[in-house]
This record gives sequence, structure tokens and C-alpha cells, in this order.
Amino acid sequence: MTSGFIDQSATPARTHDRLEAIVATAMDAIISADEAQQIICFNPAAEKMFGISAQEVMGTPIERFIPERFRADAGPTGMHGAISALRADGEEFPVEASISQAQIGDERMTTVILRDITERKAQEDAQALLAREVDHRAKNILAIVSSLVSLTQAPTREAYAESLSGRIGAMSRAHSLLARGRWQGASLRQVAQDELGTYADPDSFTIEGPDLRLSARAVQPISMLIHELATNAVKFGALSARGGHVDLRWTRRDNDEVAMLWQESGGPRVTQPEKAGFGSSLIQQIARNQLCGTLEQHWDPAGIRLQLNLPETVLQISSDRSAGTRGGKGGGAGMGQTVQNGSGDSELGTLLIVEDEPLLAMQMSRSLEEFGWSIIGPAGSIDEANRLLSADRKRPDAAILDVDLAGMPVFPLARSLRRLGIPFLFCTGYEDLDYVQEFANCRSIRKPATVLQIVRGLREVVRGDQAGMAAQPSY
Repeated sequence: MTSGFIDQSATPARTHDRLEAIVATAMDAIISADEAQQIICFNPAAEKMFGISAQEVMGTPIERFIPERFRADAGPTGMHGAISALRADGEEFPVEASISQAQIGDERMTTVILRDITERKAQEDAQALLAREVDHRAKNILAIVSSLVSLTQAPTREAYAESLSGRIGAMSRAHSLLARGRWQGASLRQVAQDELGTYADPDSFTIEGPDLRLSARAVQPISMLIHELATNAVKFGALSARGGHVDLRWTRRDNDEVAMLWQESGGPRVTQPEKAGFGSSLIQQIARNQLCGTLEQHWDPAGIRLQLNLPETVLQISSDRSAGTRGGKGGGAGMGQTVQNGSGDSELGTLLIVEDEPLLAMQMSRSLEEFGWSIIGPAGSIDEANRLLSADRKRPDAAILDVDLAGMPVFPLARSLRRLGIPFLFCTGYEDLDYVQEFANCRSIRKPATVLQIVRGLREVVRGDQAGMAAQPSY
């Protein structure tokens, strides 16, 4: 054995003590095994890492802590990347390993030096997840803006630009609030104040209710909903007249639901419109599909009244403190009933759309209807999609699925569609679906997508041209 790196002037006993001290104080786990792979060295760091004393493991197989199936890819010697090890209680955890072998006389000894990388691996996984989420969020924002550009209507170019910039501004304000709150949520009062304060004088509206903190996923839709109500009030409702006023109030019910009331007064006489406009349809879609709430509209001649009931899932933190504040313009007018599609035959067949972003769902529905599809939905959740599938109607010929529905993966629904033999494609902001092996080969359209890309993808899955989209799973 080469020993030129060891002080040759020391006595064997002194050398032994030094080497023992080095092994005993090493920060990494050191495990040595004899030729029969029985443990002969198990240092204190190994005791701490594996949760068992050296006395208990001496003479036992090293396989107990580093099974052969984990070492198979590592090779006999050298520095290796992450492999798995087993603690004494059976917990599997990632380690970085260095394996060496030495011949001492007629005996061959194996030494493994291990470093627990559980925390590092968790940080790497968190960073990878964050990168995926940022990429997904950015693509979703681009897709939403694209939908706004497509869906916004106005009689003049100037009016179009004003409407479009107002909606994009509402998105921007919501994202600024989220950024200040580290994407954990935002104050409902601040959301309301930001939107109403953008359009109105402080004396023209009242905001009143307990301090409630919205979850991150509820901030943007509630911001957009209040924006639509406010701009409608400015154009057609109470805030279009001198002395008009908007009251926005909310309460927290015993079952933790949130009841919001929008009441206008002092404006022009209100009559229910014959047909809902884009803003009205958007409010309905946000309330029902994105926030999973219910919306009641009352067309009182003195001013429109809107009651919105939201589940507790829109909240992050709340307190019982109540306060009233004054400030800015608000509004609401021109809201009608949501039209349920998918009741008749069409040239291309029936299509189930599952998308929780109202703007994307509306644009997709309108565009694909123009191409000849009859639309079922859109559904904003798996439960709603299942209700549509179980309704007394013809099964859809195909489906488009958003991967992330308010934080819930759509894959259980995809499995149901697969069992029913209904072809589907994913339309998502995620770069790939490799992290779900079951659907890694499925047809997927990246957001923001054009209607032609979606039509082409639907044609492929309906014809069965794309692997993984038939009724059989792909692994």
C-alpha cells in the first residue's frame, strides 16, 4: 500500500491514532467493507446520517444501507453523482458517493464516502419547479393578452385602444400587488382600491368590509372583475352621471365563504340589455369558472346590483377587523346570462374545452366555433368538466385540456377521457410534460397558441395521427 503521503517518522500506533481521528471527525459518512461486503468501519458521520450506531452495524452487509440496485449505475470505483441510500428506518434519501477499493495483503477492501444531499436536491427541485412555473406564468400572461387583443371590441380605434389598455393595466396592477407580496397573495381592500381608484374620484365610491387577504390565484381574476364593473359604471352606469355612487361591500360568512355586493345609485335609469357584451360575459366567466363562485344580477331601475358569493379557497389570511374607506370610480352595467354551447351538430363535431382562464376560454370557444366546432363548456375545473360529460348529451368528439386548473393538475380528467375513448390534446404554458411519464407523448400545444395551431392539433388527435392520444395509455 502506498504510504508516501503519511509521516513515516511516526510510530505505527501514532499513525493509527491520527488516521482514526481523521475518520472520526470527517464531515462525510465513511463506510468500509471487507471482501465479503461486511461492514468493518462506520464513522460517527455515518451514524448520524443513517440513524444507527456503529456497534449495531459492524459485520452486517453494506447492502443494508446502499443496496446493489442503487450501486448498479455507479460502477466499481470513482466519484459518482447522486445515488440513493437507505437510512436505518428504511427511508430512501439522495447521496453523493465516492467508491474506492484497496488491496491490503490478500484482502480486498471497499470504502464508500457519502454526502447527504437531501437539502441540496430539494433546493434544486424547488429551483426547477420555480423555473417551470415562471415560464408557465409568462406564457399564460402572453396568451391572456393575446386573447384580450382578439376579444376586445369597440366602435373606433381610439375606444379599442382605451379598452385594451385598461384591461392590460388591470392585469399589471394585480401582478404588481402579487410581486410586492412575494406571490403569496394580496389584500382584497387594496385590489378594490387600486381598480376603483384608477377610474373615480374618492367621493364617488365606498369600499367596506373586513380585512381579507386573497390567495395568489384569486388576485388577478378579482382585479379584472372589479375593473370590468368599474369601467361599465363609468361608461353606462352610476359613475357616468354627476352625483352617481358605487358601494362595494363584502362580509365573511360563518362557513368562511365571502359575500360581495356591488351596488350602484344616482346614475341613469337601468334596463336589462337584450344581449350580453364582452365585458358582461367576462364577468360571468370569471365568477363561475375561475373563482368557482355564483353571481346574481338585479336590474333595479335605480342602479344595478350584483351579488357575488365566493368559496373560502379565494382567501389566504383574514382578520375580523372591519373598516370603511372612500375613493374612486366603479361600475357595472350590461351583464347577461352565459350561453351554454354544444347543443347541436356541427361540421367538425363537438369539442369539450377545459380552461380556467376566462379570457382564453372565451377566445378559444369563439374561434373554434367559427371553424365549425360545436363547443361544450368551457369548463373551468375537473368537477365541472365531469358534470358536462355526465349530462344527458352526446359525448364530445374531442377535448382541449389546460394542464393547470387553479393549481390542480388536469391529469385525472385526461385519464377519464382516455378510458372513454375521447381523444384530447393539452394546451398549456408548460414547456413539456416529461415529468408525467404517462402523458409525455401526448399531443401538446404551447401557449400562446394560434387558432390554426389548435385546429391542426385537433385534426391530428381526432384522426389518431398522434401517438398517445388514443384510448390506450402511453408509457
